[in-house]
Amino acid sequence: VTFCMPCVYYIICMYVHIQSLLRAIANYQIDGFPPKEQLKTVFVDTDVQGFKKQQNVAEYCHATVGADTGASLQDCIDMLLSVGFTKGVRGGVADVDMPITGLSGGWRMKLALARAMLRKADILLMDEPTNHLDVLNVQWVVDYLTGEQCKDVTSLIVSHDTKFLDNVATHIIHFADLKLDKYKGN
Repeated sequence: VTFCMPCVYYIICMYVHIQSLLRAIANYQIDGFPPKEQLKTVFVDTDVQGFKKQQNVAEYCHATVGADTGASLQDCIDMLLSVGFTKGVRGGVADVDMPITGLSGGWRMKLALARAMLRKADILLMDEPTNHLDVLNVQWVVDYLTGEQCKDVTSLIVSHDTKFLDNVATHIIHFADLKLDKYKGN
């Protein structure tokens, strides 16, 4: 597949282990895939590793991104605030100081996208990005992927949410029977 920038590719996939494939791409384990010095790929992962579950949102963001990017804790907080998190709001739904385990699926997706933004990805790899999201958060993801922040970013998205895909996909790749077929999106 040749990637044009920016594009959003939707992969219709019968592949059982799609997350493994996306992780292999993100970890540069695919033969012939450009190295990270040429093309930065980020798997947008909403899963929280067990040993990091005790951290608050800002600490988790910094622990998982800071070493790779040089981002400071304050850079992480600023990015989190830019995607809708709060700081110091008593009873806030998603505060940067709250335990990460207290986040809903929608807020975990926003956290994952904030982490990807800090990594300055060329390609976002997303597996079912609208799962567990309410209508407002689905629209937030659409606005993010089609907005200024992603104008130079390609996204590879695996999703069954056809309305979401109608709003973001520029190209569709159908993967079945070990073959790829490409179609125009939207």
